[in-house]
Amino acid sequence: MTFLQECGKDIKQSFMDPPDGAVESPVFDALVFRRYLLSLLPPVVGADPDDLETLFGDEFEERVGRFATDAGGVVYVVKMKKESVGYSYSLTPHLTYHESHVTTLALIKRSATLDPLVPLATQLHLLNLFAGDETPYESLHAVVSCGVKPWFDAFVGSRGAARDGGDTKMGSQLCVPHDHR
Repeated sequence: MTFLQECGKDIKQSFMDPPDGAVESPVFDALVFRRYLLSLLPPVVGADPDDLETLFGDEFEERVGRFATDAGGVVYVVKMKKESVGYSYSLTPHLTYHESHVTTLALIKRSATLDPLVPLATQLHLLNLFAGDETPYESLHAVVSCGVKPWFDAFVGSRGAARDGGDTKMGSQLCVPHDHR
């Protein structure tokens, strides 16, 4: 074997093997995500656990694996009214809007990847969208005016109180859901 062939072999092997002392990160288990959804969705979106089986189809493990490891930060659980009776559910990385959608729950990663050793509750933001008869405009207004704005005002107010030592009111108004009727 020539010197170049030997060097090439050593270089190739060094890229394949983790560095000394490095620990390979564990693979994210889709079963953990399934259990999380089974405990989360009944109280959050009013799901019947029997109806949730439609969520765990053939592509479930692949979608969860991509969500856990890819840089894309969101996956949606969509609750749809069936034409007959009951509901079906889907897990999708791309959001669409349809009249049959009863609610959509956005699961938003707080970091680039999900860590299988850390509880999912600390790694995900949840945002409930398109609930009931509300339009997306009404839902967005409620989320921003009743959730995000007071949270942001509290943060800014706490920073201002530390500096000013005074009143932290930022002109917050009462949270009143927007009604277009």
